[in-house]
Amino acid sequence: MNKSSALGRNLALPPNGVGRLQKLFSSNWGARLSAYIAFLIIWQLVALIVPRAPGPVPVFTFIWIEISGGSHGGVLRGQFLQHFIVTLQRFSLGLVMAVVSGALLGILIGSLPFFRALLNDTLLVFLALPAIIWAFLTTMWFGIGPRAPIVTTLLTAAPFVAVNVAQGVRAITPDLHRMSAAFGVPLSKRLRHLILPAVTGYLFAGIRFAIIIGWNGVLLSEWFGAAEGVGWRTRFWYDANRYRGFVGWVVIFIIFIVLLDRLALTPIQQYAFRWRDAQAQSSETTKSSMASS
Repeated sequence: MNKSSALGRNLALPPNGVGRLQKLFSSNWGARLSAYIAFLIIWQLVALIVPRAPGPVPVFTFIWIEISGGSHGGVLRGQFLQHFIVTLQRFSLGLVMAVVSGALLGILIGSLPFFRALLNDTLLVFLALPAIIWAFLTTMWFGIGPRAPIVTTLLTAAPFVAVNVAQGVRAITPDLHRMSAAFGVPLSKRLRHLILPAVTGYLFAGIRFAIIIGWNGVLLSEWFGAAEGVGWRTRFWYDANRYRGFVGWVVIFIIFIVLLDRLALTPIQQYAFRWRDAQAQSSETTKSSMASS
């Protein structure tokens, strides 16, 4: 009976190659790779069905020419660094302004009832306005130039930071505020040791939203009101009916956002919250030791 059950278990086990494939595709990297391959296949099928939709091969060929500075035919050459650096400067400046102003606004709204009543509805209006509206308005206000993309990034990103920070401040137990006031803790120490640690997680969430929304805003603003930059370059190829160039720049700024999130934001967040991960791991170890005993 033992031999037959062991034989049954051996027959039930998949071959080594199949088992490795199952393990590969069930892992995080395997699942991501499968999603990317499926996306490329669907993209190619759409390109075969829709005449004006460029496929992956011509789009990535365009991206390589644009990045390497090669020739697109005639006198047109790739200009990746020139436009990407301009957009990155505008986006960085607008994002820093949005994070600082949004964090201060969120602390005021979350801490003081007067500012909550005064600015809460205004903040909801700012959240409801899409980035394309701000792009139109800033272009109308400032004309063609660098100010419109910077202000668009600020106006589209700051409300998301403010809302998340305000939620973090309101999540602090009121007893802690009352105790700090009763013991006469100065406002600077209260901000440093009570409010800022409590809103750090909310701030990171707000910054992630701000980066995505602000990046969309700066590109739209450059599309309508700039003479250089990623948004302008994307419109240049669209107006020229070179759709592989248009789609190529769309792919470029999507890849930038994904890489920024994976290579910069995620490691920073893991480092900032390493104490919380260590605390959770210690709690799990304690539970397992208690269960085993």
